[in-house]
Amino acid sequence: MSVTASTHDEGSTAVVLSGVGKTFANGTEALAPLDLAIAAGSFTAIVGPSGCGKSTLLRVIACLAAPTSGRVERRAAASPQNTGFVFQDATLMPWATAAENVALPLRLAGEAGTDIEPRVAEALKRVGLSGFGSAYPRELSGGMRMRVSIARAIVTAPRLLLMDEPFAALDEFTRFKLNDDLLALWQQNRWTVVFVTHSIREAVFLSERVIVMSPRPGRIVEDLVVELPARRDSALRLGHAFADQCARVSQAVSLAMGEDVPERAAS
Repeated sequence: MSVTASTHDEGSTAVVLSGVGKTFANGTEALAPLDLAIAAGSFTAIVGPSGCGKSTLLRVIACLAAPTSGRVERRAAASPQNTGFVFQDATLMPWATAAENVALPLRLAGEAGTDIEPRVAEALKRVGLSGFGSAYPRELSGGMRMRVSIARAIVTAPRLLLMDEPFAALDEFTRFKLNDDLLALWQQNRWTVVFVTHSIREAVFLSERVIVMSPRPGRIVEDLVVELPARRDSALRLGHAFADQCARVSQAVSLAMGEDVPERAAS
């Protein structure tokens, strides 16, 4: 296996996986060899049944797990130093304030103390938490704790943002709001985002492209372009176009799981 960072700028590609597979020490084959290219500045969602290797794939892209076969090539703008990772749980230090949690990556990187405070304040502002820097995690709602986690991931100004089911534990209303806010942040900053989710509706609403994976060992069985306008809001969620796109992805997931799916009537 090989993981490299290239200084050659190919313009549209941030990460390329070639023949990447992952087998754990206990013999479990999480990922069958797969190929995947992620365009720079794109929003890609990954869906599939539980245990199909979605999170493993994300961790391989993040260099948090080494592939056992194949090659991962990351362009310079998607190097580990330019990557933010948001886990399913907020994973905040309970004894530290929101601001101290957000500052952690900067302190670990050895940033000067005078530079940290304004960058932390800006990151909290961008996720709608201005004025909450002195609050402790126990004083924040689940949605607010996840916003702190996102602020911590973006405080280093990453170009690649990897998100592993960050909103899975939240109620639907909070989830919709965070979806809206994340989409607005991506449109403003044009990070390269790879987003793992179990929610087909969430995947379709957020992304330009949906990767569908098979049951373990995970393989990419569908690579679907989301055919929706760039502007997405609550009204879009109620429309026929959104429902049609969700149906396409749902059908692909069902087929990946070996389920019989009736053909949809032409619209």
